[in-house]
Amino acid sequence: MEVSTLATEGRAHAARERGHPGAPGGLPGEVARAPRWSARRTLSLLTACHTVNDFYGLAMPPLLPALIAAFSLSYTQAGVVPFVATLVSAVLQPTLGYVADRRRWRRRLMILGFLGFALAMVWIGATSSYATLLIAAGLFGLSASTYHPQSATMLAHFFQERRGWAQGIHGIGNGLGFLLAPLVIGYLAQQLGWQRAATLLAIPGLVAVAMVAIGLQEPAVQGGRGLFAGITRPLLLLMVVNGLALGVTSGYLTWLPSFYHSLGQNLFVAGLLTAVMSTAALIAQPIGGTFSDRLGRRNIVVASLIGVAGFLMLFLFAAYVLHSVPAMVLCSLLIGFSSSLMPPVMMVYASEIAAGERTGTAVGVVWGLGTAIGSFAPLLAGRLIDLAGFATADAVLAAGALIAAILALGLPTRDGRR
Repeated sequence: MEVSTLATEGRAHAARERGHPGAPGGLPGEVARAPRWSARRTLSLLTACHTVNDFYGLAMPPLLPALIAAFSLSYTQAGVVPFVATLVSAVLQPTLGYVADRRRWRRRLMILGFLGFALAMVWIGATSSYATLLIAAGLFGLSASTYHPQSATMLAHFFQERRGWAQGIHGIGNGLGFLLAPLVIGYLAQQLGWQRAATLLAIPGLVAVAMVAIGLQEPAVQGGRGLFAGITRPLLLLMVVNGLALGVTSGYLTWLPSFYHSLGQNLFVAGLLTAVMSTAALIAQPIGGTFSDRLGRRNIVVASLIGVAGFLMLFLFAAYVLHSVPAMVLCSLLIGFSSSLMPPVMMVYASEIAAGERTGTAVGVVWGLGTAIGSFAPLLAGRLIDLAGFATADAVLAAGALIAAILALGLPTRDGRR
């Protein structure tokens, strides 16, 4: 099935629902193309919000060594904490994306999400038991479910062309957030203790609330009726591929600070070494988005997954044969580069496959339910670490990346070929 045909038919269908003509060059229901200054401002603010959102997305792993010590947890029990947050976020994203499209509540949901992050961090800082920690993780997941579908719709609205490029620039926020989280959280936890550090981490969420409330505009597009009406077989395959990819990355990244900590590094140094992996996203995401406009979405997805698998195996060689921390850090950087090529491509891919002006719903399915698939990876990796060690867990993750690459070969291309 052809991606461009699906997208054009979906836009025309949505336009008929609202009585507007569908124009293949733009989103239906738009009165006029957004001014350039407005598009630039939107991209800048969304990139900043993406930084905050993904800063919180990697807030748990730097805290896990401290939480394990504070509550006497096994790796499996500790893995349940990010699992709960990720699963709640994943399950809610398609529904919230649909509601935001239908009601035009994109800004509202983003504001509520960032407020929720601030509240969750204060809750984590005040928690005194494993049970209440899991409740805080659930609130964390609820907050995380509000951003990606809405940001994808806004970018699709303001950038009719070069959508891969726009998503790639937006993806710089992912790299910044993932870079800052282990550095800032590791340092604060080391200096102030993990509870005081968690409480202070409510501040970025409040800043993001102000940015959304003051600076962003609600797109003048409304999604079609029917939550499941726009879900197609290519969209479901894209969801599975994305889920496996996210699972491999999160399964590796979640336990990377703990791995370095097991080698004798303190929390700050473990966070610093982990942060190196995320610096690659600052370059990789714009490259992935831009090259997908030229070379095709599927080609970038397959190349990304093969790279992740290969560099994971090299990481194991560096860790268990060379016993070299610099070599491990270099391999983690290359893993980060390969994995970071994909996120902007997935967002644009989903919006192109979406039917009936349901970009938020499509992104919610691909990113949200894909995240649900991936959410099991840190939990399973933690169990494998308990049973057989870090090496076995990382080898299984590499195999998962190869399986995802094979499945990705079945995704549609621009000309409809498989």
